[in-house]
Amino acid sequence: MIMNKTALFTAISAVFLSPFAFAGQDYFEARSDAMGGTGVAASNIEGAAFANPALLSLPSMRDQGVTLLLPTLGLDAADKDDMIDKIDLLQDDYDALQTAIDNANPTAVDTYRNALVSDLESLQDNNAYLSGGIGLSVSMPSKGMGWAVIYKSYLDGIGIADISDADIVLLNSVDPVNPPQIGDLTSQGRVIAGAISDIGVAVSMPLSIVNMPVTVGVTPKIQRLDSFNYGVSANNFDEGDFDGSDYSNDETGFNLDVGIAIEPMHGMVIGLAGRNLIKRELDTVESEGIQATYRVGPTVTVGVAYQWDGFTVTTDLDLLENEKFVDMEGTQYWRVGGEYQAMDWLALRLGYRHDLNDVTANLYSLGTGFAIGKSFKLDLSGMFGNDNAYGAALQTSYHF
Repeated sequence: MIMNKTALFTAISAVFLSPFAFAGQDYFEARSDAMGGTGVAASNIEGAAFANPALLSLPSMRDQGVTLLLPTLGLDAADKDDMIDKIDLLQDDYDALQTAIDNANPTAVDTYRNALVSDLESLQDNNAYLSGGIGLSVSMPSKGMGWAVIYKSYLDGIGIADISDADIVLLNSVDPVNPPQIGDLTSQGRVIAGAISDIGVAVSMPLSIVNMPVTVGVTPKIQRLDSFNYGVSANNFDEGDFDGSDYSNDETGFNLDVGIAIEPMHGMVIGLAGRNLIKRELDTVESEGIQATYRVGPTVTVGVAYQWDGFTVTTDLDLLENEKFVDMEGTQYWRVGGEYQAMDWLALRLGYRHDLNDVTANLYSLGTGFAIGKSFKLDLSGMFGNDNAYGAALQTSYHF
């Protein structure tokens, strides 16, 4: 099934060994992202169905009306090596070398041959990362059963420069006076990515244990997986082509999220959420002799939140690793965040996320929320971490 598993492991390991900023919860929601990615116990009505469906029927939610989240958008990226710019420069120098050879210009051949060698050497072990997502929801809590209809789509992509020493040896041996024609480089640019798209209905029901509020929730969903594997010679690499039909694969199936929330005392919530309880795997297409397997597996997260006098503090902990690709080490996050409701219309937020497996970068976050009138709300968040990792999320919601 996997044509060159060792080569793939080496290439992707180079990416994961340099800290990246994978979004910790496989979805974007601006308030949650501003608070370090927390949400299992602290999500409000806008984010509850994404983080923990049980929250929809908590007492604090029951008096809220219909909420339309339309949309939430998020993006984070890291290109600490300036890999994309370097590949663009390599392609310019490659074209210039071809022209110099065609024009029988020894000086130009020598100049661009050396430039191309330098380009290849500067790309050794370079990588880049991008994730993006969109989400929509309609939520309606009630004194009985709370529910929400959700759609979310999330993509993780990694770019890799796989440089061949044979190209460097060949270019160094070129005679500027009598050069051979140069074919495509054996060095490659590669993008390996996976995407999850969910459409589901979250349902939450209240229980009671010795007068202590307890709620349970479940989200059955139709889930589409997409995998991408785009690998071509570095001189032909175009990062915009990775999702072309020749490089992508998809599969649609069923999955399930569940959750529980307990309010042991006023202002405190303890939550437990399990997402994607059915493990699913999807092979990428084979590209240049390499094939990978994208994985969506169960994640279980516990969280605690406490609210008083306009302040909220919360923390979440992953109990299982989240493995994105088969045979690659998974992430496991501890998250902490806080919110201050400075005014009726203004909230300020901070957060921090740490990967217990040290696979990805520590990530700091901050954000704000504005209420404009009684019906409209705007939430913004920004994220930053090691190795020039940056991200942002924006969402608008309407309350009726």
